Amino acid sequence: MSQAIYRKYRPGKFSDVTGQDHVIQTLQNQIKNDSVAHAYLFTGPRGIGKTTVARLLAKAVNCEKSKDFEPCNACPACEDIAGGASLDVVEIDAASQTDVENVRENIVKSVRFTPNRLKYKVYIIDEVHMLSASSFNALLKTLEEPPAHGIFILATTEIHKVPQTIISRCQRFDFRRIPVPMLVARLMGIIDQEGIKVDEDVLQEVARHADGCARDAESLLGQILAMAGQDSISMEAASLVLPATTTVLVLDFVDSLANDQAKAAIEQLDNYVEQGIDMPQFMDDVIDFFRILLFAKMGNRDLLEMSFNSDTVAGADQILPKLTLSKITQAIAAFLEARRHMKLDKIPQLSAELAVLDLCGKKVGREEEGRVEDSSKLDFKEQGAGSGSEREVGNNQQELETNEIVGEVEKEPTVPIQAKETVFDSVPVIDLAEVKRKWPDVFQQLKQCNASLPIMIQAGQPSAVNGDQVEISFEYALYADTMNRDKNKKLLEEVMKKVIGKPLRIHAKHENLKADQAVSDLIDQFGGSVV
Repeated sequence: MSQAIYRKYRPGKFSDVTGQDHVIQTLQNQIKNDSVAHAYLFTGPRGIGKTTVARLLAKAVNCEKSKDFEPCNACPACEDIAGGASLDVVEIDAASQTDVENVRENIVKSVRFTPNRLKYKVYIIDEVHMLSASSFNALLKTLEEPPAHGIFILATTEIHKVPQTIISRCQRFDFRRIPVPMLVARLMGIIDQEGIKVDEDVLQEVARHADGCARDAESLLGQILAMAGQDSISMEAASLVLPATTTVLVLDFVDSLANDQAKAAIEQLDNYVEQGIDMPQFMDDVIDFFRILLFAKMGNRDLLEMSFNSDTVAGADQILPKLTLSKITQAIAAFLEARRHMKLDKIPQLSAELAVLDLCGKKVGREEEGRVEDSSKLDFKEQGAGSGSEREVGNNQQELETNEIVGEVEKEPTVPIQAKETVFDSVPVIDLAEVKRKWPDVFQQLKQCNASLPIMIQAGQPSAVNGDQVEISFEYALYADTMNRDKNKKLLEEVMKKVIGKPLRIHAKHENLKADQAVSDLIDQFGGSVV
């Protein structure tokens, strides 16, 4: 059985490690000066070399023919450690051995005995944050006063879960994510040894998807090489294996936003979902792209030029003049909020579509204050000025009638004026049950007028009627805020008037629909009302 790429090309020397020079230089100086510490703590994201460097350190301190403070990989000690046959180098997976008895048996008691044949006994504890509190306590004394022949190397991806008492007894090394150019260079070295030609764009895309993790990049490259089965691999062939979200799609989407083309951006989102694009992953890529644009806008182009190929950089340069720093930060905030809601949305692109409307709508609203927003940008088809004028006349007539009634009430000295006003305003002009019954018809009629608003309406439900005002409840504040925009309210009010036959006002609010639904179910079953 063939080895995975990341195992086949695991670094065998310190000089083979990519992107961790600050760690390697310090460790080699300690070996040179014979000042190796008794306990180390390696922390950082997954797949960037923590366990690999721990094994290299174990070989380097025990190597019988070390040269330039590197393991020779040829002596019996190096061969035994590399093959996992050495009794003096113990690797423990803390995730599966969290019990205190395992720590006492495998570490605390074992470290007391001198090494079997090597100079040092080395204990590598991976994912050390998974140890139980009692296991940490058992390890504490040994870390504080270890025997001269014992070296402990702890590795973790979640340093905040490691007790400070443990951290203070170790030399801490923070491993960093590997920059895209370094990952590309490493991948090029691998394909050269494999004797396969791969387009540089493919390697660039693989490195970008790896998010700074060498193991992820090498695993993805291994998939591409296995799939291709040929001497040359193009971007077209690699796209069958690479995650569906690509830089080109992100670039097109961001360009639509930069031009305030909400309709085009929403259509792109719908098309991407139909193509099988993973929407949460797409949002992560969009957020990352806007972050890179933010740095470029502030004058730091290094990240832009390191992360993408020349074609993508050229496309980004065309977008940058259309964006302000304010718009970029608004986009990052909006899509971060959308990303948080995606796991709960039945419609995968819904939160992203609302974020698009919010971003493009805010700009249009400021430029055209006091007027209805441009429908070509927000894709909201107007029903005509007549219905709006009729409602305005109706509202004026209603205000006149209200004033007349209040005037009559003022003649009654025994009844407080405010009390009568409140009673009048709270009398519903339509029953909530009737609104709920006709709500599906409202949804269908709205679909004929607009492509995006019905999607959001599905996430809400009528919850109360107060006078001529219908309250619509949404589980997320973002949805309620978007629905309360004047243009959206106007369109829904016109559709409701057409379906229900009465002029109604709309007010959207944010509340816990699940809890409210449970209360409604109890009321339906046992009767009564909420006090």
